[in-house]
This record gives sequence, C-alpha cells and structure tokens, in this order.
Amino acid sequence: MRRLDDPYFDILPETQSGMLDVGDGHEIYWEEAGNPDGIPVILIHGGPGGRTQPGFRRSLDSNIWRVIQFDQRGCGRSTPEGLIEANSLQHTIADMEALREHLEIDRWVVAGGSWGSTVTLAYGIAHPGNCLALTLISMWLCRDEDIHWWFQGVRYLFPELWHEFARHVPEAERSDLRTAYCARILDGEQEIADEFATRLYQYEEGFMRFAAPVVPLDLSRGPKYGRIFAHYARNKFFVAGDELLDGASAIAHLPVKIITGRYDCCTTPSNAFDLSQRLPEADITLVAGAGHYPTEERMSLVCLEKTSELADELQASGWRA
Repeated sequence: MRRLDDPYFDILPETQSGMLDVGDGHEIYWEEAGNPDGIPVILIHGGPGGRTQPGFRRSLDSNIWRVIQFDQRGCGRSTPEGLIEANSLQHTIADMEALREHLEIDRWVVAGGSWGSTVTLAYGIAHPGNCLALTLISMWLCRDEDIHWWFQGVRYLFPELWHEFARHVPEAERSDLRTAYCARILDGEQEIADEFATRLYQYEEGFMRFAAPVVPLDLSRGPKYGRIFAHYARNKFFVAGDELLDGASAIAHLPVKIITGRYDCCTTPSNAFDLSQRLPEADITLVAGAGHYPTEERMSLVCLEKTSELADELQASGWRA
C-alpha cells in the first residue's frame, strides 16, 4: 500500500522496448517509458556490470519526461550476457549514440549514478552538442586515487570488511588487491573466478549502503557482475588519469546537477567536489546523512527535487520536442 505522503512518481510500464545490434557480436536491450513527446532523458546504470531497473524512474514525472533506459554490453538483458570482449567505456558511449539515432532523438538529458555518472560525464565530454543537460549522482572520476580508495582505502572505514576481502590472497599481494583479484577472476579456473567475483561483489555491497539493506544480497549475481567489473578495473575503467576532469570544460555551457552523499564510502565526495571546481556554474548538492545509493531515502528525495527542478529550468528556457 502506498503512503499518502509518498512524494515519488508512479513507475509506469515501458511504452516500447527492443534489442539494438551494436556490432562486435553485442546486442543491447533498451526500453522507453513516459511521455513520447516529453523531455528525452537517458538513465545510465551503475557497475560496471549492473543493470537497468524500472525503479530508477520513480524520480521522474512521466507526464514530463520521455525516459530511455538500456543495459550496457554484457549486462542485464543485453546479449551475450557477461561478454567482456569489445566491452569498454568507449564502446558504451558509441552504443548510446547508436541508440539516440535509432530513437531519432536530437538532444537528450543524460543522467547516471556511480559508474553511470562516469559514463554520463564521458558521454557529455565526447558529445556535448547532443546533450540538453547532465545529472551526475554519486560521481566517480576513476582517477588513480579513486580506484586505489575502492580497493585499498576502504580499510580505514570498514576494516573488518576489507580484511575479509583481503585475506583470501597471500599477504604479499594485499597492497594491490586490484591486480590480485583481477588475475583470479579473469585468468583463473572457472570455479576460482566465480568465487573471487562473488567476493568482490559482496565487498562492494558491504560499503555502499548508509542504511542496512532491507533484503538479503543476491549472491547469484556475483560471478557475472564481478567478471565485468574486474575487466573494467584491470583497464582502469578505460579512463586515463585526470581525463574526465581535464575534459569537463566541454560541458561548461550545459546545465549540470551534481548530487552525492556526504558519507559516500564508494565514490567519495571528493569526486563531486573536484568536478564542481572545474564547473563553477554547476549545481552541486552534498546530501547530509546519505551514502552512495540513490535509492535510499535522503538521496532519492534530493534526486526527485533536482530532477523536477531541471525539468522546470528546461521548460522555462523554451525546450520543445
């Protein structure tokens, strides 16, 4: 039963969906919901290795927005499931362009959280002329320091979680868990690979949440999620150092909403703040009492507020379908 004070919008079923052949043996699943004449927005899921979910649409008024979602290569309902060949950040950007052209959309709002924010920013830098605005939630710049935090620095806040993650490799390898885990997941026998991929998945889920989860973790997702994540991690997420910060000037003319939890232990607030220093006109919100997940209450309420605010701004500026 829905509460009377529930501020979120109804999750309406998709109006159309399909599979798009993007080459290299990959087909990506996509779906559309909301107003076909509304402001087009593409929602980018996290990971790498995640999947799109209808619940992401709860912060969007279906009367105003035309919502596009898709599963990245090897993820969710895209095929072949788990394929890491021809699978990179640059491939994802190209897939988004193919999908935009397929749906005959001129410009759209691009929005994503966590790894999805990385993809969103990278897409905006590559194709600023095709963007109406960007929304970046739980920003992750994938600099060397950000990757190091993920694999090593989490120990300072979650020592018991990190210890459990680290103890399965020899002590001599624990100073570089990225290399240690990627080798076992990508180069090991299948049983070992699945075991370490699941441990990686459990580790990440252990420090992303601010509130306790309401349902048990689905460990069956671990092997495929962990394999794609490890592939990206081995390649430093296909981002070269400060590449995304250095390229941010390409989107300086666009409306940009940056939202991050004050206590985000996965993609630390330094990511969002450092980006905001390169985009002085961006609207940045550090959400008190919030962690990483945009679906948790404090984060989701701010996402709802900022999404509605952006719709008002675009309509006031004269946006037309």
